[in-house]
Amino acid sequence: MPYVKQITIRNTLNRSLKYIVNDSKTDYGCFVTGVNCATHDKLAYKQMIENKRKHNKEKGTLGFHFIQSFKENEIDDPYKAHEIGLKWADKMFGNKYQFIISTHLDKGHYHNHVIINSVSLDGKKFNACKQSLKDARDYSDEIAREYNLSVIPYNKDSVPKSYKEWNEEKRGNSWKAHIKNDINTVIKSSNSFNDFMEKMRQLGYTMKHGHVKYMTFKAPGMERSVRGKTLGPEFIEERIKERIQFNEFNFEESKRNYKYRFVGNRSQLIDAARQYRYKRGSLAINFMLTIALLRTIRNRNSTQPIRKNSKRDFSIDLQISKLTNHLKYISEHDYKNREDLKRAAESASKQIEDITLVLRDASELSRKMDIVLQTIETYNKYKPISEEVKDSTIKRMLLKSKYSVELETFDKAAKQLGKLSITEQDFGSYSERYVNHGKKMEQLKLKLDSIKNEISTLTEIEKSLDQRNNLLQEIRSIKEKSERKEEHDR
Repeated sequence: MPYVKQITIRNTLNRSLKYIVNDSKTDYGCFVTGVNCATHDKLAYKQMIENKRKHNKEKGTLGFHFIQSFKENEIDDPYKAHEIGLKWADKMFGNKYQFIISTHLDKGHYHNHVIINSVSLDGKKFNACKQSLKDARDYSDEIAREYNLSVIPYNKDSVPKSYKEWNEEKRGNSWKAHIKNDINTVIKSSNSFNDFMEKMRQLGYTMKHGHVKYMTFKAPGMERSVRGKTLGPEFIEERIKERIQFNEFNFEESKRNYKYRFVGNRSQLIDAARQYRYKRGSLAINFMLTIALLRTIRNRNSTQPIRKNSKRDFSIDLQISKLTNHLKYISEHDYKNREDLKRAAESASKQIEDITLVLRDASELSRKMDIVLQTIETYNKYKPISEEVKDSTIKRMLLKSKYSVELETFDKAAKQLGKLSITEQDFGSYSERYVNHGKKMEQLKLKLDSIKNEISTLTEIEKSLDQRNNLLQEIRSIKEKSERKEEHDR
């Protein structure tokens, strides 16, 4: 599970090089490799500085330090770790930069250090940014998979932290972590958003919400407020309200794909379902409950005796899978209620209408451009004949008679191109315009198909929402049968 870190070197390139080639860390230099420079730190430093002078780029950032750390006990061969590092560095920098790569063996886990000159061999500065770090991590993961190593999964909801904040959180001194813990604790014991606000005030918090763009929290003793958005996506106002509503229906967070699961027995689930029938909730809760109802029916069916040679019915599993995908879809698009679905469908329909109109005009233009290209092709085809007739003297009349049809066709093509103000110098660019126009039309068609699929998904979600009442009826029937059976047994 390699983790990659990027550090900018502004003043201490020589000391950084000395650190990574340290004999006590690299088995006396056995695991040090130089690319386009020496492996000795002082000589490599001189070579890197000389390259900067050569291109007159001695000022600014001197170099960049990348660290690739492996999970403890995941790699037991230092040669393998060094080989992975070499492939990783080659993918990032190729043969364009001077860099040294070393593998350190002095910790409980192997890790690679790469220091590159900020100026490439052809004089270009390395562009260090968030994207370069992302690329470095992507390349590292790619190589790790080749060696069957685990990779750190990407978390789109993660909030970046400074080293200071990370270190404070690790020590238990982070005020952000303290605020998040308080919010999570209060949410679990709150029955409504107003109840949540009141309990937070009792803890000494000052909050702003509703009339501001982002909800803010100010803990006792703090001079400044912090936005819920800064704490993470789970701490914005809409998400807090949704989490409180999940409490109301007895759902708790789960590490599985569907994220929440129902806590309690089947009877409690049926009661919750009946209660929910008369309450309005977010789309997420609606789908969670529907999935829970389906699981109840499936679990009940699984306890029934199976007839010989009968096949298992996977219809409910397929429904659960479809609803889970719908739940993921509405979560990604942040749809809260049916009004959001309606607005999304209307917006998609309007886009389809607009794109259809654009495609209609584009198709007409494409047809006209196609005619122009045919005219250009005709012009080029018969131009040599026209030039031959013009250059001839004695045989001119004979050639005119022989190529009368071709010359007439050429003249018509030339006149048509003249009306359109298209000269011979424009032929190449016009052909390029035609190709680009075709590509844009294809992109529009793909977008149109994508929006149509979106409308289809929204329609399926609407149908799934109407499915709940049927499930409630089936659950009620199951409960009645169960009660009759218990009464009969008595």
